[in-house]
Amino acid sequence: MSMPWWMQVYTILFIIVLISNLIFQLKHKTKKFILLYEFFSAGYMVFLIYAYWTPTLLHNFSILNLIALPFVIGFDFYLTMWGNEEQLGINIHGMSKNEFEAAKTVSIVFASPAYITGILLTCHVIMTY
Repeated sequence: MSMPWWMQVYTILFIIVLISNLIFQLKHKTKKFILLYEFFSAGYMVFLIYAYWTPTLLHNFSILNLIALPFVIGFDFYLTMWGNEEQLGINIHGMSKNEFEAAKTVSIVFASPAYITGILLTCHVIMTY
């Protein structure tokens, strides 16, 4: 099975949003831990997307490759749902609390296809054992 065009478009957009988010966070002096986490978690999710849609990766995938997935999804939800500007180390001037909350919600909605693909990959790997 090869990656459908709509997933290719999503993955490219996901990478573009990742890069722009990292630039935004650097500009607004986000805590370094959060910045590194964002970079590695998004890279991990892109890897899982490609692994799911690439037959050679899919057949050689192990459950050990998926150990980080629940932690990534859980920490993403924690930061998005319960993290505030102070916890994230973001200093956003001119953005209201409602706008900040809306931006966090959009980030979860936008990342959900990556989470779903990771979960599908997990199910596939578990079923092959």
